[in-house]
Amino acid sequence: MPLDFTSSQSLSMGVELELMVLNTHDYNLVRGAPDLLARLEKVELDGEVKPEITESMIEINSAVNTRYGELLAELMRVRDAIGVAAERLNIAVAGGGAHPFHKWKERRIFPTERFQRVSALYGYLAKQFTVFGQHIHIGVASGDDAVYLTHSLARYIPHFIALSASSPFFQGVDTAFASSRLNNVSAFPLAGHIVDSLAE
Repeated sequence: MPLDFTSSQSLSMGVELELMVLNTHDYNLVRGAPDLLARLEKVELDGEVKPEITESMIEINSAVNTRYGELLAELMRVRDAIGVAAERLNIAVAGGGAHPFHKWKERRIFPTERFQRVSALYGYLAKQFTVFGQHIHIGVASGDDAVYLTHSLARYIPHFIALSASSPFFQGVDTAFASSRLNNVSAFPLAGHIVDSLAE
């Protein structure tokens, strides 16, 4: 089945970053995203800061950039704005693959129509999807260029896997995996190769 490819300017860049919202007492996840996002609505930023599936998460989406320095400066401005807003709310924000000791059953789905629909479809898996990551998007002009770039980067897969080693603990237990996040993501029906079978 042929896939449509949306062309982008070659070597343009964008970043998605999913972040934890934490209390400042014991650094457990807290339902602080709605208040944090309400404060950030008053700040003019490139890109956007928006909710993720639970109220203990936010997601940053950068604008599309063509130069690394511009992307870095944008992300630093967003970081600073989030830091100021979080401090005023007495909460903290952090990255990582998975929170080391939170309990998924304590999470609350963010009250948007989309997230409520996902929760209704997938039950507890939606709350277990409280995981965090960084996605770096690189624009390419054609599907052929994308395949070429994927093959060229294949030799670096071990390096990318090593960089993902950020979540050995899950619900307070050492999982014996360097990245427990992958196991949570893989269980979710919208992740990976399962999407193809659902689409058919």
